[in-house]
Amino acid sequence: MGTVDSPLAVAGICRENGLVLTDVQMGLLADFVGRLLEWNKKINLISRRDEGNVWFSHVLHSLAPLFYVNIPGNISILDLGSGGGFPGIPLAIVRPDLKLTLLDSIRKKTMVTTDIVGAIKLPNIVIQTARAEELAQSMGGKYDMVVARAVASLADLVRWSKPLIRRKGRVTPGQTGVPLGKHPSPSLLALKGGDLDGEIQEVRVKVRPVHIETVAMNFPGSEELGLEDKKLVLVSL
Repeated sequence: MGTVDSPLAVAGICRENGLVLTDVQMGLLADFVGRLLEWNKKINLISRRDEGNVWFSHVLHSLAPLFYVNIPGNISILDLGSGGGFPGIPLAIVRPDLKLTLLDSIRKKTMVTTDIVGAIKLPNIVIQTARAEELAQSMGGKYDMVVARAVASLADLVRWSKPLIRRKGRVTPGQTGVPLGKHPSPSLLALKGGDLDGEIQEVRVKVRPVHIETVAMNFPGSEELGLEDKKLVLVSL
């Protein structure tokens, strides 16, 4: 019998992978999930079939990159196509040292995330309603990293991210107090599923980033969660 979707199970899997969540962080995550599910009755933020699996399918999936990637503190991260707040809100809760901007082009979704972020008081989040191309006109070169989850093709993500990333190049890992992740912080971190060979080839032909690396999300506890085909794609621009 598989592990039952619950905050306790997610906290245990995170702890098993070196990420210890405090009671305060778990309370904030639970508050976020509760508010998200209430809003989901009115606005389609996550699939209805995922409502009973939100902790595994969305919260844990958003936090799992921390098991692999050393994200320095005090950097600016853009969550591109944030939707209902994934992965940005869980990352902001667990890593309050990060500055997150949640970007979505659909105003009703940013209305929801604005309400949730205000209610649970997350000072390290800013919310923007715009397309990535529009944001680049005012905020080009302002972000150290872009994160994206199930938003678009990899080629589009790379194309949209390039003008938003600081020109200084790859971020140098520093002391964060979270001793996780053997992979250095990339310019673009995309959570993707399925066979990515075609998408990666398209990027190399059309966009030509410096480096692309894929990391299978096989971690202690993942075998029961249906994440077998999920991957992190780390792109240096």
